[in-house]
Parts: sequence; structure tokens; C-alpha cells
Amino acid sequence: MGILRGSTKIAFGFGLGVMAAEIVREVLPAFRGTGRPLLKAAVKSGMILAENSRAKLANLTETLAEVTAEARAEMAGGAENPVPDQGFTEKAKAAAGIM
Repeated sequence: MGILRGSTKIAFGFGLGVMAAEIVREVLPAFRGTGRPLLKAAVKSGMILAENSRAKLANLTETLAEVTAEARAEMAGGAENPVPDQGFTEKAKAAAGIM
């Protein structure tokens, strides 16, 4: 069923390789001067991403430390439920169709 079998497959692969090499050889001079600026831009982007990540991580760490300290203070104070219970009134339950 397959058109490419045995030595035909090898010859076809070799031909594709030669064609790809020729295409690269013809197209490469157009991109010769852009390699260094592209690499520099990629490195800059990586540095900016790393700096922003560090700042966000420091902010997250600070927030977690504050929340942990607040939770420990509430636990030490003996408050089991610091948020007041805001249950629904009977009138609101009836209006919503809840028993």
C-alpha cells in the first residue's frame, strides 16, 4: 500500500535533507544580522520576568505572613468564630421559598 518502501524511503529522505539544506543556505543570509538582537531581547525578557516574579513572590510571602499572624492572634484570644453568624431571617427564608 505505501508508496515509500525500503530504498525508495531512504532516497526520498535524502532528497528532502538536501532540499532543506539548500533552502536554509539561501534564506540564512536574510537573518544573519538578527541573531544577536533576538538573543539579547530574549535575555532581557527573561530578566524582566524573573524580577517581576521575585516581586510577586515577596508580596505573596508578606501577605501569607500577615494572615498567619492574624489567625494565630485570633486563636490565642480564644475566638473560635471571629466572623459573626449572619443567618437568614424567617422573612427572607419565606421570600426565597426556603423552609
